Amino acid sequence: MHKKVAVIGGGIAGVQASLDLAEMGVEVFLIEKGPSIGGRMAQLDKTFPTNDCAMCILSPKLVEAGGHPNIHIITFGELQSISGEAPHFKLSVLKRARYVIEDKCTGCGTCAQKCPVPVLDEYNAGLGKTKNVRVPFPQAVPAVAFISPETCLYLTRGVCQICKKVCTAEAVDFEQKDELMELEVGSVILASGSGEFEPQRKGEYGFKAYPNIISSLEYERMLSSSGPTMGHI
Repeated sequence: MHKKVAVIGGGIAGVQASLDLAEMGVEVFLIEKGPSIGGRMAQLDKTFPTNDCAMCILSPKLVEAGGHPNIHIITFGELQSISGEAPHFKLSVLKRARYVIEDKCTGCGTCAQKCPVPVLDEYNAGLGKTKNVRVPFPQAVPAVAFISPETCLYLTRGVCQICKKVCTAEAVDFEQKDELMELEVGSVILASGSGEFEPQRKGEYGFKAYPNIISSLEYERMLSSSGPTMGHI
């Protein structure tokens, strides 16, 4: 059990910890609640103090983690409980349904092109629209599409299924259910990252009341050449 570690959080800290452990011959379970690893850094344009492109630093690490034989990436995974003590921990992890079979999806994007349901793009801080079925962002690992059940026409109304009809890989699976996973590891690393402050809670900021008041994360996405404004403020 000393050679098995669970890393909670798939941001840059969790990814780097997983890579370091994997290179030491440790089996790693990298658990991320979102559809892909990368975390907040994947949304940034430049990084301090070198002013390097954030994705230029992050993307190679994501690819390495995704292809490393000692790293098992569990996306849409939410930790439910931890019991035991070192070196014998038992973890209960809820893996939410993606409605896309990871081993079959090729990330081609055809489903997103044909999906008739536009939704706010969380990756771009809600500044633009994307489709209800999509790969989170171009460099995402795993590069697998997912479906938001709250706004899916088939899962909410029983109509549509266009994405399933156009998927040549037959990867769309509306029958997929949430799964409770049990893991046994010797150590646990918590790399849960940070949450963004909600500026609406401070009414004097005027956030959302005036169009020229934005958050720093929105500004990062505007600055990015791959963002909703293609780098133009």
